[in-house]
Amino acid sequence: MKKRLSKTDWQIIRLLKENARMSDAEIGRRIGLSKSAVRWRRINLQKKGCLFISAYLRFDKLGYSYAFVLIKLKPETPKNQIIAFKKKLMENENTFEVYEIWGGYDLLIGMFGEDVSDLRKSVEEVIQGESCIHDYRILFGVKTLKGLEVPFKDALSEL
Repeated sequence: MKKRLSKTDWQIIRLLKENARMSDAEIGRRIGLSKSAVRWRRINLQKKGCLFISAYLRFDKLGYSYAFVLIKLKPETPKNQIIAFKKKLMENENTFEVYEIWGGYDLLIGMFGEDVSDLRKSVEEVIQGESCIHDYRILFGVKTLKGLEVPFKDALSEL
């Protein structure tokens, strides 16, 4: 199997995870590449849709409530209805992550609210009335250790 990212690409990504505002020149200095070589690699990763540079909001530090919702979809649900539901999740202003998963559930959704009551209301708005949902579980967040917050809108076109 061909490697998707080179060792150098991973070095660049790790440095950008430490500080997304790090300059190409500083990255190059740290890993032994020219500024233009780093810029070419970074831009190439961004054009391919593999690298997104985004701010990550720490809900726990701000006092917001957040939760992860595990959703099991009904297997007989038409594909277009599932895509519409995923789009609804991705466009919801209180949704910060949407993942397709396997192992008992089909989707993992990260949601937040001003407080527990607001969070519960946001989750209910997304879940209620959706005939494609077989079952769901809500896991309330306590402390964020590591995370990611980027909407991958192109993921819907891959279905």
